Amino acid sequence: MKIDYTYHYRKWGRDTPEQRAAITKMYADVYGEHFAANKNALVLDVGCGSGSLLDALRTFGYQNSSGIDVDPGQVDACRKKGLNVTLVEDSRAYLESHPECFDQIFTFDVIEHIPHDQQLDFVAALVTALRPGGTFMCTVPNANSFVGMRYRYIDWTHHESFTEHSLDFLLYSGGFRDIRILPAEKPPRPESWLKVRAVLFYWAWKLARRWQRFNYMVELGPQQGRAVPLSANLLGLATRP
Repeated sequence: MKIDYTYHYRKWGRDTPEQRAAITKMYADVYGEHFAANKNALVLDVGCGSGSLLDALRTFGYQNSSGIDVDPGQVDACRKKGLNVTLVEDSRAYLESHPECFDQIFTFDVIEHIPHDQQLDFVAALVTALRPGGTFMCTVPNANSFVGMRYRYIDWTHHESFTEHSLDFLLYSGGFRDIRILPAEKPPRPESWLKVRAVLFYWAWKLARRWQRFNYMVELGPQQGRAVPLSANLLGLATRP
């Protein structure tokens, strides 16, 4: 049975210029330093959804970015924005049919949608589609997070969430190297310390994170507990050898 995945996305806001500008800023703040240095790099966004990342990359000046998705509604939304997106039946098959084509590949909020027994083959296909030395970037729900269970089950099509260790294991076993697993966030900081509400939120966030860190240090020991990423999502970075 086919489903309309745009129904899920419509719950998180309208596609307005203001929202698109805010999302573009988020991409710049959280992920910008990891984007390809060459603005002419061949970039592919797998599972591009409504095209927010591709839209941001276009704003940043990337000339050769494209996307694929299996949902017709999402692809239609991308094309209405003038984005270069292809509707595919099978993302893995598409990747395998384009060996060594891309300099950088993204899968933001994608791997958790893939059944567990298919994830390794999917990651291997990502490696195949990258040129040697090409880079990969992904985000997945973080099981360590205080809101980890919510992010695992917020989407009916999710199959699982990850820790930094399970994501590292998956990427390594699929063929990637130089793997780094980082928090996918930019900690909040008030634009002005004179804005009372923003300052209160900042200190509330700091206190909540300190409490989470304390609990992990008690349960796992100080060394392990200090290293656990606590963001709602994990950021995975890797390279094709």
